[in-house]
Amino acid sequence: MNKDRLPNQQPENNTELISLALSHSLRTQRALFLIQLKSALQELQQTQRSFVLLLIKVDNITEVEQSFGSELSHKLITIIQTHLQSLTSSNDCLVNLQGDEFALLKTDITDADSAIELAKEIQSQFRFSFQVNNYKILCSSSIGISLQQAPHSVSQVLKDADIALTNARHQGFGQYHLSTALPTPMKNTLGILQQEKLTRAIINHDILPYYQPIIQLNNNQLIGFEVIAHWHEKEQCGDNNFISLAENTDIIIALDLHIINKACLQLKKWHNSHRDNQQIILTMNLSAKHLILNGAVEHLIFIIQQQQIPPHSLVFEFREQEFMLHNKFAICSLEKLRQIGVKVGLDDFGTGFSSLNAFFQYPIDFVKIDSRFTNRMLMSKKDLSLIRVIRDISHDMGFKVIVEGIETQQQHAKLVELGCEFGQGSYIAEPMDYRHVNRLLDL
Repeated sequence: MNKDRLPNQQPENNTELISLALSHSLRTQRALFLIQLKSALQELQQTQRSFVLLLIKVDNITEVEQSFGSELSHKLITIIQTHLQSLTSSNDCLVNLQGDEFALLKTDITDADSAIELAKEIQSQFRFSFQVNNYKILCSSSIGISLQQAPHSVSQVLKDADIALTNARHQGFGQYHLSTALPTPMKNTLGILQQEKLTRAIINHDILPYYQPIIQLNNNQLIGFEVIAHWHEKEQCGDNNFISLAENTDIIIALDLHIINKACLQLKKWHNSHRDNQQIILTMNLSAKHLILNGAVEHLIFIIQQQQIPPHSLVFEFREQEFMLHNKFAICSLEKLRQIGVKVGLDDFGTGFSSLNAFFQYPIDFVKIDSRFTNRMLMSKKDLSLIRVIRDISHDMGFKVIVEGIETQQQHAKLVELGCEFGQGSYIAEPMDYRHVNRLLDL
């Protein structure tokens, strides 16, 4: 709009008239959307009835506009909105928030599985080209899913959905991401400012990989390192556990990918520095969300291939409890990783209730014995016996055992006596940055 025109002057042409009408219509739609969102929150507070908010972004609208012009891209958005409208019911609210981004509020969906199925159904609308004028245009969509199960403010609901959309787009075009929002009391405890600090720390590369040596216990030979995310400012996250903050707010995907990228680049340098260093492996504990989110495992594989890292040099560890929560999806994703040569580790073994089942159900290569058993084994016959059992079953099934939390010479000696293969802990070495590793490797 021409800034010099007085308020009572009329638009100069039909295009501008249409633009003004659309602008007024969008403002009305957004106002109605906010009213319905407030109503859904009130209903949630009174009856505990959950609802879902989806943010849907057309991935390549910028390229469409550059190739065909803004008028055609506007028509495309209108056509896409019509397709999305066909998936809604009378109680739903679909609104074009801005340009290529839509919000869909559904109060008849109260669980994660149904929300994911809806996202898949929406993305199926983009599998075929859209007819616009004489052109057939192919688009994809990224979707952020925010399932609301506890009362929040309107702004917090929108922020949850926006974070989910951002995480979906981190995985590439045509993906979705489900936000597992925390109840309000915990969100208040963690604080929005802490989330923002954590996000900013990832973007600014303030969180870096540290490396804790893993050795072969019987001869103290270095075999590799566990990668640990290290943030100098972590005390700003209250309880010093910024990993939990990342996991609970869905920032964990971005954090994991950031650390994997950095660590793989460093591993490549170590492999190339000397022939003896080509045997070094890295183990990394990842969120189970990499196993269940659409396209997440493919993103991990892409990073490995892009960095040209030998896949067998990587061990991706997942916690035992998380395996149990996502059985069907986890197995499929783990198989994809192992097919390209990545090793899979079962972390914190022995702390859950279904440990032996995990041996038989899941495709794994390494078992990591939790440090709590290591700390108690010299004083507790039960813990010592459990370590023997894990060792025997693992060896019989072809798994390698890593014992974590070795803090004394006596623990080290006992584990050698037990025939455990690999270990790590403060007695062996504390986590260190890449410069200390370089000195360790005589680089």
